Amino acid sequence: MSQQQYSAYLKSQMQGKYTQLDLAKKDALSLMHHYKDLQPKMDRFIYNDGSTKNLMSLCGTIPVNYKGTTYNIPIAIWLQESHPQLPPLCFVKPTSNMQVKQGKHVDANGRVYLPYLNEWTPHRHTLIGLTQVLVAMFGEEPPVFAKPKNRTPYPTPGYTAQGPPTTNYQPNVMSPYPPAMPSQQPTPYPATNTPGYPGYPPQPGYPPVNTSPYPPQPHQPVVQPMQQKDQSLDENMIKASLRSAANDRLKLRLKETLSQAEAENSQLKQVGSELKGGQERLQTIIKKLQLEIDEADANIIMLEQKNEEAKQEIELTEKKQDDLDVDDIVMATTPVYRQIVTSFAEEQALEDTIYYLGEALRKDVLDVDTFLKHVRSLSRQQFMLRAVIQKARKSAGLANIY
Repeated sequence: MSQQQYSAYLKSQMQGKYTQLDLAKKDALSLMHHYKDLQPKMDRFIYNDGSTKNLMSLCGTIPVNYKGTTYNIPIAIWLQESHPQLPPLCFVKPTSNMQVKQGKHVDANGRVYLPYLNEWTPHRHTLIGLTQVLVAMFGEEPPVFAKPKNRTPYPTPGYTAQGPPTTNYQPNVMSPYPPAMPSQQPTPYPATNTPGYPGYPPQPGYPPVNTSPYPPQPHQPVVQPMQQKDQSLDENMIKASLRSAANDRLKLRLKETLSQAEAENSQLKQVGSELKGGQERLQTIIKKLQLEIDEADANIIMLEQKNEEAKQEIELTEKKQDDLDVDDIVMATTPVYRQIVTSFAEEQALEDTIYYLGEALRKDVLDVDTFLKHVRSLSRQQFMLRAVIQKARKSAGLANIY
């Protein structure tokens, strides 16, 4: 599936269930972009109290480098409904031929406990940072191992072993998961001071199994005579073992810190890029506003100048009020407009003359022949004036009034 298909699937499944849908979807898409084997799935999650909820899970495998070999560790990351406000729930999901290895960070049910989850902070911790911490931690202490197909039998108590010690069991095909730790079996020899294979002394608060920071190795039984005396552990060997364990824990903690720092640095770079883009947009807006302010200032200056000119014209008009000529006031400034005004005035005068001639005919002041003679002459002049007015208005770009 492509990123667009994943985005559409996440939106359709998480819509109405997750309070911060956009942030949760963005975090999940970013993780699936970096780890292609992880697939989204809406499934039912059962809590410890028996309650269930439909939550979005990201299931699949992540590549883990353990002692120079890459293993695919199956995991499932469940996003809570208020993600990223609450940390996700992380589990190891062993297949049928695998078994969970209980340790410091993984319980018997496969749930993962990490300082990264305990210190989860929204917008600071991400699913990518969590997965990087898981890769670093599983590289030091794999959470699963392959179930053994055959076990080398232990000698029965009361018998003395004959011949050389048995060799390691070597399977025909290399398992894709770290080797299994054989279950604790009774041994015919004392549990302490076994020559050649000294173990770490048990520590309070931890079970006697899996105390080493590295995954357990296949069992390599060694048969010793019953009569052999107990030997004390060499002091230098104990110091070396303690130093190795402390060094491994420090390395694990350092890798967790580095992974978290890298995830935070990547997020800070993204935020910085967004802030830089916002700064550029703000600068563009500020420049446009400054141009508009300059244009407004120029218009204000021009308006003040025009206002001053109008005041001066009003003052001059008031001073010359007594010497004003009415014809000069209504006279147009251009020849075309002047011709329109003059022709219109003459045409209106002819219209009045024809009207009064009609009144004289009605009152029997003029006879019909005289009336028709004058009206014919005046109508011809009025027609010519109207033609001139139409032509002048057309050339001046004015609408026709006839």
